[in-house]
Amino acid sequence: MRKVVLMVSFSFLAIFLILLNSKQIFAEEPKPFGLTLGKSTKEESLVNLRREGGKQTSSGYRIIKGEIYNPSIEGYYFKNLPLENLQNASFWFFEGVLFQINYEFPLSMSKEEFYVLYNQLSSKYGKPAKYVKPYLADGLALWKFKDIEMKLLAPWVSSKMYLIYTHIPLSKKADLSDQKVFKQETSKPQRGF
Repeated sequence: MRKVVLMVSFSFLAIFLILLNSKQIFAEEPKPFGLTLGKSTKEESLVNLRREGGKQTSSGYRIIKGEIYNPSIEGYYFKNLPLENLQNASFWFFEGVLFQINYEFPLSMSKEEFYVLYNQLSSKYGKPAKYVKPYLADGLALWKFKDIEMKLLAPWVSSKMYLIYTHIPLSKKADLSDQKVFKQETSKPQRGF
């Protein structure tokens, strides 16, 4: 009898904890400008961003170190996207599939912009998995979804803050690709040695 009561108590506790965090658990993965990280192709993403009014300012391969770059990872930089106070946005593709989006916003010394954006994101996606107040430390709010992390970062000594969306499995593959390219490039025989 005691085991049954204990099991029922644990069941109610588990249900209570699930309901407490239900907004985060049941929140849809973010799809900025209708893009799906880990699925949207480069071509469809660029068309969609231009349709949203974005103006591409530059593009290039991801630099690993110095003059070593990874041709499997391409970044596209945009301005004029319809998001309040957005200064710059970059969209990164590994082998033609979107794996990371970086937004750059202005940030004052009071960090007021961090709190405004944090409240907007919390109302849509629920409480973050991790939160650090931007006081004498880098401000951080981290939301975790199935394969996606969404990170709001306000460096303590900075005039900019960042909202970063990352598809974790594809990002790990991109990092491994960087390591492979770096190893290949640095193991080539150098003239003049």
